Amino acid sequence: MLADAGFDAVELHFGHHYLVSAFLSPRWNRRTDEYGGSVANRARLPIRILRAVRDQVGTAIAVTAKLNMADGIRGGLQVGDSVAIARLLAAEGALDAIELSAGGSQANQMFMFRGEPPRKEMAAALALPGVQGIGFRLVSRTMFRSYPYQEAYLLPLARQFRAALSLPLILLGGITSVASIELAMAEGFEFVAMGRALLREPDLVARMATGSASAGTCVHCNKCIPSIYSGTRCVLDHPDPITVVAPR
Repeated sequence: MLADAGFDAVELHFGHHYLVSAFLSPRWNRRTDEYGGSVANRARLPIRILRAVRDQVGTAIAVTAKLNMADGIRGGLQVGDSVAIARLLAAEGALDAIELSAGGSQANQMFMFRGEPPRKEMAAALALPGVQGIGFRLVSRTMFRSYPYQEAYLLPLARQFRAALSLPLILLGGITSVASIELAMAEGFEFVAMGRALLREPDLVARMATGSASAGTCVHCNKCIPSIYSGTRCVLDHPDPITVVAPR
């Protein structure tokens, strides 16, 4: 179906504390059966998913996987285990590339995003009443810690995967300029991924390709994060919620 619709690739999300990520993480995976314990056991579910997807799509489209290099929480997945998991995935011969990420939505969200935490904006977006709102404000500094932003901030972690794997790798995290893209290419990464920069400038990559832009204008304020509840967007340029009209 994806190939028929014109898509070139499908990405399997094995990161960000979601279901498969929870199987991979020793923080959440406390199983005592064949899906828990060792790295190989914890990697059993994503490997099964990868095999099933590749069997379905064949060679029609590329298959990539997003993998946490580290969970960013105490007792969570760390680089050593994650490299071992990446090797197991690569050994299947079914992946075209691995996208290297970190952190997630379950805990310590800013480990993934970096920069100024949008605590006030998140509280407003959730509109929690009474005691719930007070409780959120009290714990928000723990939930949304502050990590300094810098270009290509996941590169130091990703270098360890580049040294251990021959599979093509996708670098993300603070990729907003031609300079950071060139740095990634020079260090052996075949692809880069952008997120927040494209919310503000959807045509950024096209302008970089023509030489009319060398960097994005995203200021990394992270105020786009709470906008997931009202239509994901750059709220600096589009402050009003997005109205979605259901098709008839």
